[in-house]
Amino acid sequence: METKNKTAQSTGWMQIGAYGMGNFACQLSFTMVNMYLAYFYTDVFGLSAAAVATLLLIAKIWDGVNDPMMGALMDKTYARVGGYRTYMIAGAVALVVFTILTFSVPGFGDQGKLVYAYVTYIGLGMAYTVMNVPFNALPSRMTDSPKRLNQLFASSMWAGGLGSTVLGMCTMPLILFLGKGVQEAGYQKTAIVYAVISLPLVLCMVHLCKENPKLAKAKELAAAKEGDSGTSFLGFLKSVFTNKNLLCVYAYMFCAMFSQIGRASTAFYYYMFCVGNPAWASVLMSLGSLVGLVLIPFVPALIGRFGKKKVVLVSQVIQIIGLIMMYAGPYTDIPYTIAANLVYGLGGGYSACVGSMIVDALDHYEYKTGVRNDGVAFAFNGLMTKISAAVAGSVGLMVMAAFGYTNGADLTERALAGINTGVNIVPLAAAALAIVPVLIFDLNEEKMQNVRIALKERREEALKEQP
Repeated sequence: METKNKTAQSTGWMQIGAYGMGNFACQLSFTMVNMYLAYFYTDVFGLSAAAVATLLLIAKIWDGVNDPMMGALMDKTYARVGGYRTYMIAGAVALVVFTILTFSVPGFGDQGKLVYAYVTYIGLGMAYTVMNVPFNALPSRMTDSPKRLNQLFASSMWAGGLGSTVLGMCTMPLILFLGKGVQEAGYQKTAIVYAVISLPLVLCMVHLCKENPKLAKAKELAAAKEGDSGTSFLGFLKSVFTNKNLLCVYAYMFCAMFSQIGRASTAFYYYMFCVGNPAWASVLMSLGSLVGLVLIPFVPALIGRFGKKKVVLVSQVIQIIGLIMMYAGPYTDIPYTIAANLVYGLGGGYSACVGSMIVDALDHYEYKTGVRNDGVAFAFNGLMTKISAAVAGSVGLMVMAAFGYTNGADLTERALAGINTGVNIVPLAAAALAIVPVLIFDLNEEKMQNVRIALKERREEALKEQP
């Protein structure tokens, strides 16, 4: 039975919907980057596949490294800046600017273009960090109800899937329409449209999704329990690397994101050249997200019945089956490829579980040690996601280059096999590896119910002792 407390009641359906709207806004930049940036850089911007692979790897690794820095900054300055929402506003404004700049083609030479790509893409990643790290940690300061947390994270994943679907289906038609035959103009104007739409959505979400003051204060006290040593960067690292279950979530996310985002960043090549049907490319790229829109609203109920761990494990197995179908073919048969993408999309239910698994690991660690650092914990999850995405996208492009893919050249059978391998087999191997850390994760719903009852009593006592 769910523990009843005042903090659980401060988050209602309006906040749940608004929180999802925030992730929809983020996807207007994030999904366009993941789906189209590699192709934009090679075939529109004019960089070589090898140069793009190196750029993605370096930029994403730095992007991931600055996530924990952002998390530490958030935890140390939480009270001074007025919570996580202040950071989200600043990040949202910067994200609009850098999204437009990233998808613009300057009139520079080859070397100047490469430098411009590094500056704008790294800037885009840092803006996304300032926006997204506090966004992901926000539910932990809004409520301590497991039911509400599952609903908040499911709303975020559902709206993110909607954003991915909308972008997958609308981006290429928008590029063609707005560019009027000029790809450079089409990409830039489409980025402007998405960026301008996203900002008011984020501001609306920030206005509605407020931290619960009593819960936030109790967690601040837990975060500062060890004094300066607990809020130093080494103290933050200790709170992460001594939390076994949190590390399991990170390992899982590294592999799962390597699989999913790595595939998304190169899938356009597969549908354009292997499937060989450009008219269907946008639709096929969107089918997985479309299935998620139907599936994710049921995930909180599935978690309630089977538990997060089982939901995640079954999701991974289903994704593996979908990837095998796509690799084996006959992928030029559109009905078959649609079916394979639908199966792959059915494996996306895991995404709504990850945020709640992180909160479980944080609650259990606080129960054992009395120490808690939400911002750093969610920031390290971002690090795992971004580094794995960078490595995966680069590995996919490197595999394609090794098999002989060159932009603008005629594609041989070997080059097509390389695209199929980079887009489907590399993600398949990562999806299989993702199962291992989930099996090690040892927190279940019954154990966490007892942990949260004990934490509730501790927090109430800690708040009573405050002047």
